[in-house]
Amino acid sequence: MGTKKITISHKRKDCIGCGSCALLAKGCWSMNGEDGKSDLRGAQWKNEEFMVAQIDEDELEENKKAADACPVNIIRVSE
Repeated sequence: MGTKKITISHKRKDCIGCGSCALLAKGCWSMNGEDGKSDLRGAQWKNEEFMVAQIDEDELEENKKAADACPVNIIRVSE
């Protein structure tokens, strides 16, 4: 377990700061105290729109739930 890598992308500029991702996947997401938007931990900017991070397989289900709960649909989980 934990060997398969999964990619998460986050279109941070469109985040409305609802906090559902940080609530459902605490190990990968946190809320930024400066602008109120969510931060994907360990992510790098792919371009000016998307932040991308790799997670372990054991974090997949909670991040799928976070993506499903996002009201603006800006989180993608790719296996």
